[in-house]
Amino acid sequence: MSNECKVYSSEEIKKICMEAGADDVGLINLDRNALKSQREGILHVYPFTRSIISLVIAYNRENIQSPARYMANEEFHCIAEKTSHLARKILRKLNQIGLRGVVVNNGWPMDMDKYPGKIFDVSHKVIAIEAGLGHMGLNRLVLHPKYGSSIMLDSILIGSTMDEYDNPLQENPCIKCNLCAAVCPTGAITKDNPFDFMACLTHTYRDNYIGFNNLMEAVVISKDMEEYRSQFDDRETSFMWQSLMYGMSYRCCYCMAVCPAGEEIVTSYLENKKQHIEMIVKPLKDRQERVYVLAGSRAETEAARNENKEIKIVKGIVRALK
Repeated sequence: MSNECKVYSSEEIKKICMEAGADDVGLINLDRNALKSQREGILHVYPFTRSIISLVIAYNRENIQSPARYMANEEFHCIAEKTSHLARKILRKLNQIGLRGVVVNNGWPMDMDKYPGKIFDVSHKVIAIEAGLGHMGLNRLVLHPKYGSSIMLDSILIGSTMDEYDNPLQENPCIKCNLCAAVCPTGAITKDNPFDFMACLTHTYRDNYIGFNNLMEAVVISKDMEEYRSQFDDRETSFMWQSLMYGMSYRCCYCMAVCPAGEEIVTSYLENKKQHIEMIVKPLKDRQERVYVLAGSRAETEAARNENKEIKIVKGIVRALK
């Protein structure tokens, strides 16, 4: 019997993943209805896909919570690199027992030929939810039942069938504390409105492609340094340099920092909410910083409510391409 027809033990596969260093793992089959919107992209990456392994690697929560945001950024970068290496290590071990497949990028690089459309083919969040590794919280992050929002996700596409697959959790770890909405500087997260993706993208990902494109435009059209600095001051240029040299500087991710979901933290939060708010939420909410918004947006209005935030109007994704 060929390896394509052989049915593999999900218990054995999970054991390999956990022994290699994953913090949690789930398995799903490609044919389930919930993956209908993902199937084309998955098969584009690996046409032989029959099963998908979803991996969870936990962040150090205290780094993510630090008001010194460069500490959080370093944690994001280190765990992303660790996750990428771990997924490849796992796949090589699976190769040894006859399983072939593809490790999906957990982030960049992506298919920029498709920009500004969807530049990735596989959604790790959808796969993780289907694999029983969490549910989407109000903050639009997958919340793991143990680690909460402090996780990195990755996926391995496998060209074989497993004897058993996982299913979504029955309960959502989100405790509806609304702290993510309270701390969001742009109002992208609210209790009653859909998640404002553009507000989050404009600020949190300022030092990603759109901001870089704005910087290049400023360099080209400015007649001198004074005009350039009227668009990008020295702090902003330094942020962009740092992102290019050492990995992107995320401007926010406060929703992840304040989230008390997950067994590792929820009990201590419920026993002492005041301490959690004073030590974690307030330092981020009251942090003096520049908030990047689109002109006339709800994000501009929301940012103006906080006296500790300096508002800067920037070009959005459409104007950046003109």
